[in-house]
Amino acid sequence: MVRWLAAFTALVYTLVQFFPNAPLSAPTIDYSWMQTLHAAFEQHWQFGRDIVFTFGPWGFLYGGYYPPTFVTSVIVWAMLAVVFWWAGWRVACHFFGNNLFSWFWLVGFIGLSGLVQDFHRDPSGVWVSGFIGMAGLPSGQSFDIRCVGWVLLLLFLHFFVEDRPVTARQALLAVALGLLSLVKFTSLIEATVVVGIIAADNVFRQRRFPWIAPLFAASIVFFWVAAGQHIRLLWSFLLNSRQITDGFSDAMQYGASEIFDVISFLLAAAMIVALTGYVAWRRHRRFGVFPVAGLGAVLFLTFKHGYVRSDSIHETIAALSLLVAALACLAVLWPVLQRGNKCSRQATLLLVAGILFFSFFMFTRWFPDDGLLEQFVHTFSVRSILAPIKSLADTGRLQKIYGQNLAAIRKQFPMPPVEGDADIYPWNQMALFAGGLNYHPRPVFQSYSAYTPELAELNAAFLRSDHAASNILFEIDPLDDRYPSLDDGLSWPELLTRYDIKDTNGTYLLLKRTAIPREYHLTHVEETTIHFGETFMLPAATNTVLWAEMDINKSMLGTVAEALYKPAIVRLMVSLRDGRQIYFRLVPGEARGGFILSPLVGDKASFVSLASTDGWSKLSGLEVTAITISAATKSGSTLCYESPVKLRLYRLDYPRQDLTKTENHLSK
Repeated sequence: MVRWLAAFTALVYTLVQFFPNAPLSAPTIDYSWMQTLHAAFEQHWQFGRDIVFTFGPWGFLYGGYYPPTFVTSVIVWAMLAVVFWWAGWRVACHFFGNNLFSWFWLVGFIGLSGLVQDFHRDPSGVWVSGFIGMAGLPSGQSFDIRCVGWVLLLLFLHFFVEDRPVTARQALLAVALGLLSLVKFTSLIEATVVVGIIAADNVFRQRRFPWIAPLFAASIVFFWVAAGQHIRLLWSFLLNSRQITDGFSDAMQYGASEIFDVISFLLAAAMIVALTGYVAWRRHRRFGVFPVAGLGAVLFLTFKHGYVRSDSIHETIAALSLLVAALACLAVLWPVLQRGNKCSRQATLLLVAGILFFSFFMFTRWFPDDGLLEQFVHTFSVRSILAPIKSLADTGRLQKIYGQNLAAIRKQFPMPPVEGDADIYPWNQMALFAGGLNYHPRPVFQSYSAYTPELAELNAAFLRSDHAASNILFEIDPLDDRYPSLDDGLSWPELLTRYDIKDTNGTYLLLKRTAIPREYHLTHVEETTIHFGETFMLPAATNTVLWAEMDINKSMLGTVAEALYKPAIVRLMVSLRDGRQIYFRLVPGEARGGFILSPLVGDKASFVSLASTDGWSKLSGLEVTAITISAATKSGSTLCYESPVKLRLYRLDYPRQDLTKTENHLSK
């Protein structure tokens, strides 16, 4: 009876954790792409063609709330919860034996993935950042932590619990991972690595056919088609997703991680791998290299996820994922500790406790001094645990909250009258959804993600096609202090010649697609090379739009640095005619594709002047007279990139628009 009660309560807890709750909706980057993924599933937009992003057709399961997809989210997560519980309870009971220990281990294994950073409004209506509890599927990055738990369950189940080529639990986990692989591309990478290692073990150690590999591949195809996707676009989805992944370190790295954090994470991960490797060697001898390789690969991907873009959210994900791995390691070690002598048992427990403490310390550092205890009390309160059940029983309440949030966003971002479909630049799709507009996105629907020439060209080609949106809401809001015209830089000439500026009131410019596109021309001006740290004077060209292409190529050391960690950040300093010198972030992939270098167009008023027949009087002081390329290091130089950098300059000519009345509205 005790065993059944423990299993049942663990199942209930798992369901509570996995069920989608009602996260708040805010006009932030993350909520904008989450909402877009929900709309993409509902409207069967084709991934790899209509949508190119780091997520797949089931990406809406990552988080967010959207009435048309809520029931689907609940059903899918309920099924996933049962599979996760079944496998997790089997692992816990196998290693610990004791029902109470098994229950605590599984609850901890599940619950760790619930404390992540989120956004909410304070009493004054301002959207702020904070931490949410474990009840319900969080709307943020707990999915990434939970995926680590999924792949480790499959890995440890195969190598340490069920020593057969494939079992029912392993098969269901593989099928579930096929679905989760179409949520986020990094999950596909993790799952493919683990499934591939198990398949290799099937062949070389067990001398059996690796059924798990075709089962995993078939599940991906099945869920791809089930999401309303064309089978012929699956390959395009994989290729485009790989492009986004390959360019991530260059474009999306942020901040400088403290060397203590990086080294400590790697040491803790190495100890987890070593302890697991010891058990694997005792059980499988030389074939123990397979689970060690799988665990090492998962922790390395976790390290990259946490410390390439080094901020509170991503480092918290890394810390919690490390805690999940440490709990898995503790489970594997437990039977060995029970049979070992007292000294070895104490030493090993002390080591595991040290790893758990370090991971917990890394996680708690992002909490306010008095916030952690309050958070844990809230997490395990009856109200918090029953919140998903309340949400399921009262879906009208969720829709009411959702409507209130959209109303608040409409008030913050009023939309102009729009006829026909619309797209929005550079992001903030939440404002578009709140305004009730017919959203028709470009492929890379958030501009900061078009960070390679190929991705930027997808968006530019879309604007040239007959499928482009009739209206565009346009604002300049670069991510991470990038040079303003870099994001979607290849699209700017298309926007200037295929769209007319119709309204400048509000936060966004309203651009209307013109019936007869104007033509633009690039005339070669100069080709030269620039060394890092060297100031280059641009050719004197008054009232001229200068287009630049920069070949900033990695050295061999830079390629290794990118593969193992991240290269140095590249900066661009521009000297303006009005005497100012300003530093910006320079993304090598975007710079290679091309962008408007001069004048400096940093806001919507400058963009209007750029398009206007008489706008140069307002841009004269913004003409760039000199540039300096450097690295964000103390010396300004780096061995991660080849120097000199090849620079090509062109004059961009295009017909201007008579925007006298529009500019008057802007000035008002």
